[in-house]
Amino acid sequence: MAKKKDETLQHSLFGSELQCPDVGGLPLITDSAGGYEVIAPASAYQPLLLRPLQKNVDVSPGALDEYESKFVRDLVKFLYPAGNAPRSPKTPMQWGDKEIWIKRNLEKNNDSFRLRIDESDWYYPDFVVWIIDHPNKVQTLGFVDPKGLTMGIKGWGDYKALSTLYMPHVVEQCLEKPTIIDGEEWEFRIRGVLLSNTKFKDLVSQEKLFAYDDKGELAPLSEAEFVTARIVFQQDFGIEYIGFILSLLDEDNELDRLLQKAATVYHEQPFTPETEADYDLLLRNKEHEGSESEFVANIVRRYLLPNADGQVGVTASEQRRSQLTHYAKEGKFGFGHEKAKDIAEQPAPCRELWERMLKENPDDNYF
Repeated sequence: MAKKKDETLQHSLFGSELQCPDVGGLPLITDSAGGYEVIAPASAYQPLLLRPLQKNVDVSPGALDEYESKFVRDLVKFLYPAGNAPRSPKTPMQWGDKEIWIKRNLEKNNDSFRLRIDESDWYYPDFVVWIIDHPNKVQTLGFVDPKGLTMGIKGWGDYKALSTLYMPHVVEQCLEKPTIIDGEEWEFRIRGVLLSNTKFKDLVSQEKLFAYDDKGELAPLSEAEFVTARIVFQQDFGIEYIGFILSLLDEDNELDRLLQKAATVYHEQPFTPETEADYDLLLRNKEHEGSESEFVANIVRRYLLPNADGQVGVTASEQRRSQLTHYAKEGKFGFGHEKAKDIAEQPAPCRELWERMLKENPDDNYF
């Protein structure tokens, strides 16, 4: 007679079978080798990974899908390649001298983290990754959202893309600074990453995610440029993609700093321009008549791709130089007025155009 299959067996995140004789003891379940718990280490939600096989047992929310569970598994393995991750959900994982906590972010839950831009749907990223840097007194509320991007986003103006790239800066402006925790001053940051389970080769040719090159033509991105735009490919880098995610959550790049300024300009916060890009942001905000999504998407398209010298925003400067030419007037016999040639050689066209507009509109409160 065949032995009846044990209905308490289920597959763990790390591939071995689990014994689950007592639902009340879920946090203590380990795999057969005793290496990992069913719940992820440093998880603020229990159980994070359990999938019940018993028909009379319900676990909410539903089990993680293939790509979500891969992210959690790879995060633990990246931080603890020797398999010595903390076994308690009350103990944080360590990334150098920083603590890392992970929480599943439930969609349409009143306690969940969410963002939106304009009148878009609310965006609920799948995971919150909380990074605490005690030595430098910095806390980062990071979020990671594994998803397919072929159909998952519609372009740089999509609310999921902009909720990841831009809206964290808008939210930060609304927060009281500095943040006081236990009587100490902390810096509080919000940053996100879209984790694409669509491979790079399948996404690179999609024009919705093109940006302007130094010739002013829409062009595809490299893998590194997608990372700059906070899109990381889950299946193209092995386990090392986790390093890209953590770095993006922990450190800002040039595009991040530009979008932080864009949020300041668009929401009319105090702003002192210093660079050509700063003046271009002021001009764009003055000229723009559409939605905030369109405003930001155009900035991303113009400033994402560098030229051969590593400079970004070259086409934006050339656009402003072209606008300056209407000031060129050939006076009688060519004397007494600016010439187009002189304007074409203007080294700071964005600043020059802005300052000329200031002089032309002395009574305009915007200027």
